[in-house]
Amino acid sequence: MNLKTNSLMIIVTILLLATPLLAQNQSAPQAPAVPVELTVPAGFQASVFASGVTGARLMTVAPDGTIYVAKQRAGEVVALPDKNKDGKADEIIVIAKGLSHPHSLVFRKGYLYIATIPAVVRMKYANGKVEGTPEKFVDLPISTPGQGHITRTIAWGKDNRLYVSIGSSCNVCEEPDDRRTTIMVFNEDGSGGKPFAKGLRNSIGIDFDPKTGKLWGGDMGQDGLGAEKPGDEINMLEEGKHYGFPYFVGNNEANAGLKDAKGSMKPEQCTPPAFSLDAHSSPIDLRFYTGKKFPSSYRGAMFMALHGSNNNRPQKIGYKVVRVVMKNGKPVGVEDFATGWLKDNQFNGRPAGLITGADGALYISDDNKGFIYRVSYGK
Repeated sequence: MNLKTNSLMIIVTILLLATPLLAQNQSAPQAPAVPVELTVPAGFQASVFASGVTGARLMTVAPDGTIYVAKQRAGEVVALPDKNKDGKADEIIVIAKGLSHPHSLVFRKGYLYIATIPAVVRMKYANGKVEGTPEKFVDLPISTPGQGHITRTIAWGKDNRLYVSIGSSCNVCEEPDDRRTTIMVFNEDGSGGKPFAKGLRNSIGIDFDPKTGKLWGGDMGQDGLGAEKPGDEINMLEEGKHYGFPYFVGNNEANAGLKDAKGSMKPEQCTPPAFSLDAHSSPIDLRFYTGKKFPSSYRGAMFMALHGSNNNRPQKIGYKVVRVVMKNGKPVGVEDFATGWLKDNQFNGRPAGLITGADGALYISDDNKGFIYRVSYGK
């Protein structure tokens, strides 16, 4: 064996020995996210409108029909134009970045309002563009990840008031800040903030019924009381009412998880849920369908995105979008509308936000895999 061959064998041996060490010190490349094949009712079609929208939460539609999405973890707001109207976003345009956990968006009177942790901010909108630097509109309680609920959801009422949902700072406790566990309401200029409704642990999804003008919201029940209790909730939110948290769960049952309470309320002082959902199904968004493309039985219907139970139950539930069945103005049940994220007790995505597009389709954000799905009716 000559010197050249011997040197080559030594180099190969070194590389082979080093390969396991290199593998340990390098992260394996992440496989690209794969969309799920959604199951929807007969006559409906589901498709992928956009991908790569990592951490997509709640959405809104601009006056020109463009869908805007809050990317909570990335601290961004993005626009998803579909100029050729082929049901697929042309591109992802970053509108704002460096925000503190943006979660909810609303266009109104020449502004895009953005709900972040420390404040509702707004940006100017004109001629189909959102421009400028976000300016503070109203202050909100500050949270950090791991220290209570960090989402803030906003909605403008026909009474020209801004409604803001603010969750609890804990799993179960009495809040030192009376703005928490409420729906706050502000005047049109951002002044006069006060609680509109109280006793709501984490009412992330709120929306006004376009037919009645009533405000509705989902609410997440607390952890630690078992896999089956307490149920998550659907509430009709009315001014001045208290919805029980942290003193009561379910149908105004005393909360066994609340220790060393300083305050108290009587059951008759609290409003029980209009409808109880399965425990830990985790409702995120609640929206009324406002388009005209769906069949008449779906027009004006309430939809909910159930984020899923994660580790709170051995057999996972949720991970779907449901339509709420109403009778005489009250919810009496839910029925599956879009499913497919959960299979064999494993999930591949988690529905979060809902919005009716300018084209009459229902759009669904997946904050786990970064897809925006489009559900349309007919061909």
